[in-house]
Parts: sequence; C-alpha cells; structure tokens
Amino acid sequence: MLGVRLCQAYFALAMLLALVFGFLCSPSQFAYDISMIRVLLLMAGGSVTLWLISQRANSARAVGSITALACALLSAVDHAAFGAYDTLAGYIGQFATTAIMVVEYVGAIAVALFLTFSPAAKRVLCKPPDMEPGSPDPHGWDKPLGERIRKWEFWRDLMIYFVVFSIVGHWAEILFCQLILAGVFQGGYDPSNAMLWDQWLFPFTAEGAALVAIVLILQPAAQWLLKKTGNRVWLALLLSFLLNALVCTAIDFTTGMVANQNYELWDYRDMPFNFMGQVCLQNSLVYSIAATLIVWVVYPLMDALLHRAPRGVVNALAVGLFGMYLFLAMLYFIDISALFK
Repeated sequence: MLGVRLCQAYFALAMLLALVFGFLCSPSQFAYDISMIRVLLLMAGGSVTLWLISQRANSARAVGSITALACALLSAVDHAAFGAYDTLAGYIGQFATTAIMVVEYVGAIAVALFLTFSPAAKRVLCKPPDMEPGSPDPHGWDKPLGERIRKWEFWRDLMIYFVVFSIVGHWAEILFCQLILAGVFQGGYDPSNAMLWDQWLFPFTAEGAALVAIVLILQPAAQWLLKKTGNRVWLALLLSFLLNALVCTAIDFTTGMVANQNYELWDYRDMPFNFMGQVCLQNSLVYSIAATLIVWVVYPLMDALLHRAPRGVVNALAVGLFGMYLFLAMLYFIDISALFK
C-alpha cells in the first residue's frame, strides 16, 4: 500500500507544481508549445489517475503509467530541443533545476515501473472498470428538473457542459469574428486581442455559464411549454425561441450595464436596432438561435450520450476535464505578474 501512496503523492506533487507554474506565468507571455501539451496531459491524466486509485480501479495502473512516461518524454524533448528549463535555471540556479529534472524523470520511471509490474499494485488496484451505462433511460433530460438535481450524475454532467462550452464558446467567438470579417454579419472586433486569437484554450466562462443557465432554466421551460401546448412542437418551439431571446437579451444588457458602461468590452452604438449600445437586434437573434438549437437539439443529444456511456468513462472524463480547467483557470484568471507592474 505504501507504493500506491507514493504514486499518489507523485502525481499530487507534480500537479501542484503545474498549478504553481500557471500561477506564476503571465498569460500574455504564455506560448502554446510542447510545455502546454505536457501540462494539460499531466493535469488530465494525473487527475484521472488519482480518481481511479481512490476507487482502487485496475485501470489506474495503465492510465498512471502512460501519463508518467508521456510527461517525462515530453519534458525531455522540450528540454533538449527548446531549452524549456533555461528560464527556471535563471530563477533558482542550474543545480536546483537539474535536481528537479532528475527527481521528475526518476519519479516518472519509478511510478510507471511500480504500477506496471509490482504485485502490490496489482493486488491493491484490482477492481474492474465500471462499464455499466450511466442510466437505463437514454433521455434523462426530459425528466422534471427537481427529480434530476437529486442525483450526483446531474451535477457531474453539468460540470462537463460548463468546461466544454467555455472552450467551445471561445471558438464560436472566433468564428463569429471571422464571419464579420467575411461580411456575413455587421460589427467590429479587435484583431490584436491575443486572448481571443492566440490563446485558443482561454476559457470563456460566460459561454459556460450560459450553458448552465440553459440546463437549469431554458431547457426545463421548453419542456413545460411543450406540455402546455399539448405536445405541439412547432408552437412550443416558437414560444421557446421568444423566451430564449428575452432571457439572452436581458443577460446581455445586464452584463453590459454592470461591466461595460464605458463600452470597453463591446460597443453596439453604431449597430442598427441597438439599445443604449449594449444590445442590438443582430446579436440578440444570433444568441437566441444558438440557445434554441442547444435547448432542442445539442443538449438532449449530449445528455443522452452521457447517459448511455459507461459510468466509469464519464466519471474519468469529468475528472480529467476538471483537472485541465483548473490549470487554465490558474493561468488565465490569476495574473500574479500584474502585481509587480
């Protein structure tokens, strides 16, 4: 059991160092290179490994071994080809940096060997993976919200949606700006915004929060409208679209009045059918169409997929995404370098 505890300590320490790395880095100077791949792999694979070990799952041995060896290999390539540790050596000295590298490589190899070949690891980590489907009902989304929120799986899935749509929402913003450039939509954008164009894993939490609002408010409202209209889909869809438009526009306007009074984030005063420069008809329609598509198509499909997938796989996905998001949040939402300017 001691060996398993040491493996847990190795991954916990490595992940803690990665979070410290994200805490100390300036987002504007962070490059998307092999170091980023290594850190995200460590945070995702390490989180899943720690979760599986806590469940005494035999799959922890394979996931942990692959994660440790892959991170060590990427570190070696990054050091040899790109001098990844040169900056660190400038802060703490070459001797201390070399010591960290030795501990990292030796620790990774020791963990991989132990998890792969040790009888103790095989004895402790012996439970087969949970491959049962998450729910026998493939359409959990059409149950009353009050019934669904009593289950841990609902909040687990909600976290998955939040993380995924925070990233996908960023990409949607890029696509929207490209469509403005192509003349499909009116408006302007900032081509020098590095967080939008270069840092493509920067989480847009507003989009993630919007998906949470859809799951908690707009989707249950759509189901209620469907029942009240006697299952007339076309009428429920129309009323749902109008409700989505009202909610999306209200959120956009409220956010603007709180955080965009000086029009630093966006300025719609030159757009047709705008109100106080905070909302405009074009963007409200785009948001409303997207929200309605998610309510009626995207979310039900995703929810049904998660319910059909094996519980062990979905749990591992949730834990891995949480680990990755934790590092991205530490990197982008806490800029310690700003305190020294």
